[in-house]
Amino acid sequence: MRYRVLIEVGVILWMVAGCSLPRVLPPDTETSGEKEIRRINPLTGKEMEKETSGRPWMVMVNNQAQARPQSGLDRADLVAEVLAEGEITRFAAFYYGVREGVVGPIRSVRPYYLDLARGPQAVVTHAGGSPKAMERIREERFPSLDGIHGDSRWFYRVNFRQPPHNLYTDLEKLREGAEKKGYAEGTVESPYIFSRKEPDKGKAASRIDLRYHRLYRVEYGYDPKTGRYIRYTQGKKQVDREKGTPLSMENVLVIRAPHRVIDSSGRREVSITDGGEGMLFRGGKAWPLRWEYRQGWIVPLMDGKTAPLAPGKTWINVLPVDGGLKYGK
Repeated sequence: MRYRVLIEVGVILWMVAGCSLPRVLPPDTETSGEKEIRRINPLTGKEMEKETSGRPWMVMVNNQAQARPQSGLDRADLVAEVLAEGEITRFAAFYYGVREGVVGPIRSVRPYYLDLARGPQAVVTHAGGSPKAMERIREERFPSLDGIHGDSRWFYRVNFRQPPHNLYTDLEKLREGAEKKGYAEGTVESPYIFSRKEPDKGKAASRIDLRYHRLYRVEYGYDPKTGRYIRYTQGKKQVDREKGTPLSMENVLVIRAPHRVIDSSGRREVSITDGGEGMLFRGGKAWPLRWEYRQGWIVPLMDGKTAPLAPGKTWINVLPVDGGLKYGK
């Protein structure tokens, strides 16, 4: 007997595991016996081109002016941007659905980025880190690939940039490293809800202006043709170095968290685990929300329920409490 299977667009991804991801068929697909299936990416809510399993990687990507344009941010499923030292942010780029391609430049890790890695059980990919971050990696046994302390064989230096902005890697190299160090097995239990249906009563938000620091700003502009936001850094469209294509995403999640400078080097403590206020931007509209840190994930909430994200890529912007946020038509 032949059956027609329809997928509901709103997919609740709760217990999505590397070797036990739900078996999902594309919409309007007729099946007879054993047919090829597709797996849903727990970080994007979209079908993956290839089946994959194991842990994602959280790659620390440099965002100083000398590091732009970066490589591989356009392929990340999820990206979190948080201030590091001074006025410059750093990216934590999560890769799960894509398993190949250049990523970089790679920089060091901070403790609050480790809080972001905990939920996805990501392999922390970095170039050293602050003393507190390195201590936590050792004591809490985070899976780690460190490009300057013992794992350099899976990283390389390029000659078109000056140190320390010239350390790169490749996702295929990271896969090899993860397998070698016993990190290949793992699960992803995502709390996110993805739906093409938007929440009610959104306000117009075709442009978003964020101020992380008086010397550093980020903008997003909505492109109705693609249904994505396009990112600008310091007024300049941010693109992928190899392809030249603009960095774009379906969801822009802005959350506020307390920041505090803790040493003479300008290192910060960022309260990623405390929860607070935020805004969700999707489809050229905006919704206020609360966010919570649940089992290692930043979870957006509306009326006490998990807010629906548009299927696709999400960028999480972690602003200081006194950071600037403007949006409109």
